[in-house]
Amino acid sequence: MLKKIKHIMFIVIGSTIGTCIGNALFVWVDYRNNPSLYEMYSSPWYTRIISVSVICGIILLVEIAVQCFVLYKIKKSKI
Repeated sequence: MLKKIKHIMFIVIGSTIGTCIGNALFVWVDYRNNPSLYEMYSSPWYTRIISVSVICGIILLVEIAVQCFVLYKIKKSKI
């Protein structure tokens, strides 16, 4: 059971990283194609990338903590 959770956690961590990278690429490409759209905002165009990256980083830390706990339990059960 713990090994299934370990594999699921690897998938969840990978998808969180992929979501963060995909969002950053989407915002960058959108800025490159429509720079005048971002001139209306009072903040720089990359503010959305930073805020989403911080949120993804916090989620990633929680996921890594759960992953470490699962790996600890797996190692402990083998002894």
